[in-house]
Amino acid sequence: LGPMKLEPKPPKASVSRKRRRSLKVEKVKPEELEDSVSKEKTETEKTIAKMFDVLKINKKVCLENLVLNRISFAQTVENLFALSFLVKDGRVVITVDDNGSHHVSPRNAPAASLITSGKVVYSHFIFRFDFNDWK
Repeated sequence: LGPMKLEPKPPKASVSRKRRRSLKVEKVKPEELEDSVSKEKTETEKTIAKMFDVLKINKKVCLENLVLNRISFAQTVENLFALSFLVKDGRVVITVDDNGSHHVSPRNAPAASLITSGKVVYSHFIFRFDFNDWK
């Protein structure tokens, strides 16, 4: 490999160059796509609309009859998911009678001013439902 010299080398001088600005400045404007926002409803939105239509026709529905699909556990979970959106928005109310049965009823959603003022308070609940319960 050869002899090693232990003398320090002077640092190289750095040269900074100024970037030239191009004379022709182009403004980049991407083309806009028409109908970029899809107006088609998702499956969950369709399920929510169907469920609320059922509740408008039948003013008081047993929770099991509304949510439970005896053939498909996945569809039962989808129905429960859609119901959770209706409850969160204040569009339905779930009540428990003396026998312990849960009933779902439609109601008008509260006005935005009542929500912001704090006069309307949302309450949350936990609904445990698994495959064994479905069976």
